Amino acid sequence: MTRTGEPDVAELMAQLAANAAEIAALKTEKEALSQRVVKLEEELALARLHRFAPRSEKHVDRIFNEAEEGADEDGADSHESELIDIPDTGLPPVESITGQKRGRRPLPQNLPRERVEYDLADDQKACPCCRHQMHRMGEAVTEQLHIEVKAKVLQNVRFKYACRLCDRTGINTPVVIAPMPTQPLPGSIATASTLAFALVHKYVDGTPLYRVAQTFERAGVPVSRGALGHWVIGSSEKHLHRIYDALKLRLRLQPLIHGDETTVQVLKEKDKEATSTSYMWAYRSGDDSDEPIVLLDYQPGRGQVHPQTFLGDYRGTLMSDGYTAWRTLNGAIHIGCIAHSRRRFVDALKARKKGGGPPEQALRFFEQLYRIERQARDKKQEA
Repeated sequence: MTRTGEPDVAELMAQLAANAAEIAALKTEKEALSQRVVKLEEELALARLHRFAPRSEKHVDRIFNEAEEGADEDGADSHESELIDIPDTGLPPVESITGQKRGRRPLPQNLPRERVEYDLADDQKACPCCRHQMHRMGEAVTEQLHIEVKAKVLQNVRFKYACRLCDRTGINTPVVIAPMPTQPLPGSIATASTLAFALVHKYVDGTPLYRVAQTFERAGVPVSRGALGHWVIGSSEKHLHRIYDALKLRLRLQPLIHGDETTVQVLKEKDKEATSTSYMWAYRSGDDSDEPIVLLDYQPGRGQVHPQTFLGDYRGTLMSDGYTAWRTLNGAIHIGCIAHSRRRFVDALKARKKGGGPPEQALRFFEQLYRIERQARDKKQEA
């Protein structure tokens, strides 16, 4: 006899199946949420590192030791199943580099020598033992590096000539004045040496113009920041752009070019806010190039038109970080930058709570590659 109001076996089995399906769905959702939490925690840790930690990518020994010690302490949670063996490169084992005490380097022989002599006073040339007059038996020479910066004013005196006969008898008296050599910036008080001084401080030493102005001020020569700006711009527009264009042509003939772009902020730029972002596009030759060239190209944006305009129909090998604008150069052979690739694994290692795992294994691969690269560079220098 069937009881009314109570589920039968089929209904109970269906309910169990539904509950099992719901539990499975919840477990799947929980696993997905757990993975998302781990991902967000890694992103948060990486963001904090980028904001607060030193911006160094050195893979120090402490990181390796920390991972190995953690694996020894907690064998059940090891990542050995995730690792792969490093292939044998045939290289000898890495030798630890011990610090070597270096002596002082001698001063370059091409520097001019100025002899400064120090002699004993006459009353000190008597022998301290017998008081007889001593003779000079030699000299002790020590060398010091002496640098002094001197500012001077060049008075360009141009002699004028006139004809006395024409002065007495002629209507017009011609005056002939001796010409001066062509000046780098006509009308400017700066000589070529002064312009070179300002340009080297600005672009080689990375000194802001206001500090260069302070350098002139300390030397007793008041030169405004505005004047320095005119010197820099005038030199570039009148002379340096021709050198730049020639280097650009030579660079495009090379078999390998490195390319990268980075943000830069320019103040008081026409039609742009001071807080807007512009880009400096960098192009350089390979390390082993016989004509090392580095060129910077300032552009307001990050579009593909900029490398296309700069490199044109370049047919060589272009190394970049993989940004899509670089890959629009159809004629070039594209290769990736190992430093940019390595950086991803450094970030992944920093984001892991216990370190180790595939990111560390990848960094070991990179160390092998860098080591081969160093040895190849040393072999070339020996050759």
